[in-house]
Amino acid sequence: MTTHATGGATARTTDRGAALVSVTGLHVAYRSGGADVPVVHDVTLDVLPGRTLALVGESGSGKSTVAATLLGHLRHGSRITAGTVRVDGQDVFALPARELRRLRGGTVAMVAQNAGHALTPSMRVGRQVAEALREEDAARHSVADLLEQVRLPRAADLARRYPHELSGGQQQRVAIAMAIAARPRVLVLDEPTTGLDVVTQRGVLDLIGALRDELGLAAVLVSHDLGVVAHMADQVTVLRAGRVVESAPTHRLFGEPAQPYTRRLLAAVPRLADDGLALVGEDGTREIRPRAVLPADAPEAVAVRDVTIDYGAARAVHGVSFRVRRGEIVALVGESGSGKSTLAWSLAGLRAPSGGTMTAAGGEAGQGDGGPSNGGQGDGGQGDGDLTAPSRRRPRDLRRKIQLVFQNADTSLNPRRSVGDAVRRPLRVFGTATSRADAAVRARRLIADVHLPPEFADRLPAQLSGGQRQRIGIARALAGEPDVLIADEITTALDVSVQAEVLRLLDDLRRERRLACLFISHDLAVVRGIADRVLVLRHGVVVEEGPTDAVFTAPAHPYTRRLMAAALEPDPEAERPEVPEEEWQDAASGDEVWTEITSRHRIRRWRPADA
Repeated sequence: MTTHATGGATARTTDRGAALVSVTGLHVAYRSGGADVPVVHDVTLDVLPGRTLALVGESGSGKSTVAATLLGHLRHGSRITAGTVRVDGQDVFALPARELRRLRGGTVAMVAQNAGHALTPSMRVGRQVAEALREEDAARHSVADLLEQVRLPRAADLARRYPHELSGGQQQRVAIAMAIAARPRVLVLDEPTTGLDVVTQRGVLDLIGALRDELGLAAVLVSHDLGVVAHMADQVTVLRAGRVVESAPTHRLFGEPAQPYTRRLLAAVPRLADDGLALVGEDGTREIRPRAVLPADAPEAVAVRDVTIDYGAARAVHGVSFRVRRGEIVALVGESGSGKSTLAWSLAGLRAPSGGTMTAAGGEAGQGDGGPSNGGQGDGGQGDGDLTAPSRRRPRDLRRKIQLVFQNADTSLNPRRSVGDAVRRPLRVFGTATSRADAAVRARRLIADVHLPPEFADRLPAQLSGGQRQRIGIARALAGEPDVLIADEITTALDVSVQAEVLRLLDDLRRERRLACLFISHDLAVVRGIADRVLVLRHGVVVEEGPTDAVFTAPAHPYTRRLMAAALEPDPEAERPEVPEEEWQDAASGDEVWTEITSRHRIRRWRPADA
């Protein structure tokens, strides 16, 4: 593989004739105010068969723009001002329309970030895969063959399902089957595992790697997850503001980054061994910020006891209990479908539980045994903050106490209203502002509290970056002066440096405002850095809970061990253990539900499957 890098990186050249992908001196710009605004500057790279090149960088770095050119795609109003893009020897932007369609359908294919959005919801998945097959391939490869090739079980049965009947990982595998149906020579992977839990992510990445080797594909990976990049890529190109900062073989770039920007980017990545959040210096040095010390007498903010939540005949959450104290961050982790978000939505009043109790500010729900879910406390006092009612039926003061920060700030903000209006509205709804003028002043103060300039209040969501929009989402949640903040996968789609900023903000807020926080994430390294306690869920049941350090350093339940083994570290030299497939079965019954590891760390009873 060859990558010529500008911007101070070392240029390397080999025989370009063997490359399936050759981008030379690429410049891309869009028109604004009658002038060209450059977004990609002099990018050159090659990818050989059977190899993977990763494009990494912050939002707006140009990595997705460069990757899209391999399929002849440019955003509306954009154009190539210099350079060439060749795929399998063909100049992509010199091809007539018919040849370009043939290139996209056969030579190069893309696996998009969100397979749920890429698949047609009203069409069975088998028919969608069949449409991706070329006529000359249909005789040799059936839909079932393709689904089996992407390691989907019971392929014939699965082909008859609709996309919503599949898990996120299954949807992504269907998207991969569609991409390889026409036997392409080049695969473009645009954030292929964003939003997937660690076990599903590991399976999808291993599948892509195996298919690349089997079919001799050249792959271009776009990702903000440097653990994924370390696991998948042979070569890494770092982009910043459309320019190549550095390009090197993966092992060398991770081990000896040459540029300060690359060092800062790598240092910002959370790691499973971090006992707190990483603070990154300008030179790329890391310092771990110790967790906030939670006072022993910190009051309880919310309590959940024996909660069950049903969707029709299906039980999504079964008998879950926990408490969160003021100033404490409790994390929920587990695979997709484990019940994490369902619990969060129920606490926020978006889904009523089928059984159990949920109370705010010292109610009687929760375990009264002083066990791990109590944080070492007893029963707690009586209270009237009943959270089992839907949000619309809760008293205004109770609605104010529990606020939810959504995963995707893009869709939770009105694109036609200023972000200041998004923050002012809850100020008026909850009565925390006395007048319109007061609401305007308070909104600007809240925007400043989340480390944004107050004048951003006048901007539309589209005028902010993804990280800035997420901060506005946090400011909006703070407008009601809540006691409890529910953070549902709030850093999933953010690049590592922006993610680090949002996590530090959340940690600052819990220290300054003594906020209780329920933190939901599939990124175990993020959880390790920010959470005080962890609950591990599987199929709606808590299988392990305890202090973060105890659960991460000595996971005692086989399911937790499987999650930890699947997590990817941002180190290509790190040992990659096989994800264990321990055969076990639940052994909880009656009053014998828990095995105590320590006074604050416990696991649900289990036994080997053959016992």
